[in-house]
Amino acid sequence: MFTLRHSQPSLTYFQQEFEKESTRRERQRAIVLAILFTAGFFLYAVTVPFLGLPTTDTSGIQYVSEQIATYMGGMLIYELLIWRVLGFLNKRFAGSAVAYFAKFGNAAVELSALTAALYMVSQSISHPIMILLSPLAYLYFIFIILSTLRLSATLSLWTGILAGLEFYGLSYYLLEPLSIPTTEFSFYLTQTFPYVQKAIIMLLTGGAAAYVARQIRQTVQLSIERMETGEQIRTLFGQQVSPEVVEAILDQKGILQASHRKVAILFLDIRNFTQFADTHSPDEVIAYQSAFFDIVATVIRQHGGIVNQFLGDGCMATFGAPLELENPSESAVEAGLAILDAVAEANDMGAIFTTSVGIGIQTGDAVVGNIGTANRQQYNITGTAVIQASRIEQLNKEYNSQILVSQEVMDELSAVPATTRRVGATHLKGMSKDVTLWQLA
Repeated sequence: MFTLRHSQPSLTYFQQEFEKESTRRERQRAIVLAILFTAGFFLYAVTVPFLGLPTTDTSGIQYVSEQIATYMGGMLIYELLIWRVLGFLNKRFAGSAVAYFAKFGNAAVELSALTAALYMVSQSISHPIMILLSPLAYLYFIFIILSTLRLSATLSLWTGILAGLEFYGLSYYLLEPLSIPTTEFSFYLTQTFPYVQKAIIMLLTGGAAAYVARQIRQTVQLSIERMETGEQIRTLFGQQVSPEVVEAILDQKGILQASHRKVAILFLDIRNFTQFADTHSPDEVIAYQSAFFDIVATVIRQHGGIVNQFLGDGCMATFGAPLELENPSESAVEAGLAILDAVAEANDMGAIFTTSVGIGIQTGDAVVGNIGTANRQQYNITGTAVIQASRIEQLNKEYNSQILVSQEVMDELSAVPATTRRVGATHLKGMSKDVTLWQLA
């Protein structure tokens, strides 16, 4: 036994987005028509009989309202069905010729159903040709106008041509023989001229609709291309810097003005990385770094931080810029503890070579924004807090610890980890004042 599968075409980003937009507008068109036919159904099935208008009791057209109501109700069901089927076709045949040509078939069904309804109603009146002068015949123009939502000039032109041909064909069939004196009234009963004119107007309307559809399509295409460019920028640029920085740069038109911000800085170091790199092949080192930093970056992002730099044997992360956080210090500490858990789990699972890390965290005021020249800029975070965080991390080796934080960080915490112990005031290289350190792990 086997299941027949329809092969899915490989679509580009533009094709995927355009198919989504095209389907959305096609379904929108179906809903508009459904609303129109709902109004028509209630008009002819409820309002007209209730008010006792002439269409219900005038000799020769006593069945007109019932027939029109039947047509309106049938088309209402049809458009709702089309609305549902469009979703199926888009999933099953997205981007294929099946989905495209189905729209031509749908246009033909709608116009032919209208032509058939006009013919049926015409048989209930004494002068059948007069049905083409009724408001019902203007539905041809509605179908043509709404064809612009299909975003295809070819489809709009097809709708206009088919409408004009069917209208003229029906008028030619319903014309009465020239057996009465020519009057203004008999002119519309026996002459093709007024109906040819109307058919030509339908053709021209189809051409105008095709032009409008083309303009709408170009607008949609330009919009999607801009979206695609933006996605490419996010993808390519996001491989070099944090995606959050990319979003901030795009939001501010490429200019991130330098500003002071209270942030928490986390430095992480991989223990014995130099020895590891010296005893393994470059491919193994790269594979290890990719796996390790994927774990770390995921945890940092989950806690609202961003990775500013990958340092080969470690990384620097920031909490509170460019994304503001309510409590950057607490987020950084939670991320640090979570990193230890994630690394331990990866060690147990054998996902990475056995790894231990050291983490240092400091909080304080820093300058954040773009620095550099007009031709080359880089998003950067500078300040004493950055230098201190780096120095604090280096002290993990001296104190045989995994996470060290400053007193400033501890003052911001709402809850202190159970394993916390006070290390004491410590001099940091290059700093004039001692910093009180706490060991969290």
